[in-house]
Amino acid sequence: MYPLKTTGKAGIASTACMAACLLFTAGCTNSDKGNEQAGGKTEPQPPVTQPEPVRLTMLGSVTKEKFMEEDGAALKKKFPHITIDYYLLGAKDDISGGQMTLESALATRTQVDLMAVGLSNIGKQLVDTKLAYDIGDLIKKHGYNLGILYPQSIAAQKSVTGGPLYGLPVNRSAHKIYYNKDLFDKFGEKYPKDGLTWDETYEIAKKMTRNEGGVQYLGAVIDYRHMMLVNQLSIGMVDPVTHQSLFVKEPKWQRFVSNLVRFQQIPGNEANAATAFTKEGRAAMYIASTDLNGTWTGINWDIAKAPTFSDLTGVGSSIHGTITAVTSTSKHKDEAFQVIAYLASEENMLNMARRGTLSVLNDPKAKSEFGKDIPWLNGKTIHVEAMFPDKLAEPYTPTPYDAAAQAALVKEMTNLAAGKTADVNTALRLAAEEADKAVAAQK
Repeated sequence: MYPLKTTGKAGIASTACMAACLLFTAGCTNSDKGNEQAGGKTEPQPPVTQPEPVRLTMLGSVTKEKFMEEDGAALKKKFPHITIDYYLLGAKDDISGGQMTLESALATRTQVDLMAVGLSNIGKQLVDTKLAYDIGDLIKKHGYNLGILYPQSIAAQKSVTGGPLYGLPVNRSAHKIYYNKDLFDKFGEKYPKDGLTWDETYEIAKKMTRNEGGVQYLGAVIDYRHMMLVNQLSIGMVDPVTHQSLFVKEPKWQRFVSNLVRFQQIPGNEANAATAFTKEGRAAMYIASTDLNGTWTGINWDIAKAPTFSDLTGVGSSIHGTITAVTSTSKHKDEAFQVIAYLASEENMLNMARRGTLSVLNDPKAKSEFGKDIPWLNGKTIHVEAMFPDKLAEPYTPTPYDAAAQAALVKEMTNLAAGKTADVNTALRLAAEEADKAVAAQK
């Protein structure tokens, strides 16, 4: 461009005019581009790609009907591209009925992606079968926050695995005192309350055990079979290294057995059947982890927190639930992890609370939401606080041989309560001998 010659004021004015026009033109051009970006002519956007359809096989811990009712629909809504072929992990095969054994799945090379496994079965069902898979990297990749869970639920799994996490926990249970309000009113005694020690509960049981009008009333029925699994003393039944029974070697078992058997040794309180409370209305208290039950229609009951040992104030049951694991052979580990992350999410565990199921969610909302979707609870006041111990007992290390040891100890506790065994030490020795034989046969 050639230089523009100007003279005098007219030339100056002309130059100013042209500069203004240039500035105006540049402004218009930038404005047009801005409008184009803001809402005029938009740049074409790449099409949203839908996830590829994925099919997963899951071996779970509940029936197919219950899984679909409680989790299946929610998972399908959350992950419409994922289809889950669900089977109950059972003791026998019934494929058409929605049940499959692990042995059958392995023999037929069924592609199992997800599996619900009890803590004591991690070694047998995951490690020994080479299905175990450390999900640590998946936890980081998908940003799952382990901090929303009770730390004991993670510690329990690590005590079995030695460190790796093979799955995520979801459920737990808790012992509590169910009590028959009508019987306490009948005999003019105060209702059980939170914070009772075992000794105080024993004294209440003695007062409530009586025979009136030809009816034998029981002071307390105790489910000590399950109480062994989630015991407040944090003691294991079998040494995880030597696979020997701990009933004699661990002194705390003497305390555990003596504490519970004494209830059955109260004259008139020998029976230990749950039906005395749940159906017959003859038991004043029922100490168990049994879920809230709407079928006990003839019983006017409520709950209080489980008794505690005097030197373990507020310590309730430990965690002995299941984990849902991603298998090493899954070809869709990311999708499988997304499923278990949802099952162990705050959203899902609050839904569980509303249905009346305890979870490992360490959040006060689990307590405030508990039971809100249970129809039969409408209009009935239940002391929901009792479902949540002040403290969870620290976990012990479960083993695949716990069931055999448990059966041996239950047998000897029953014999001790009935007077067939001389004393606690003898009962523990006999239980240990029987447990060791059963473990050896199982191995």
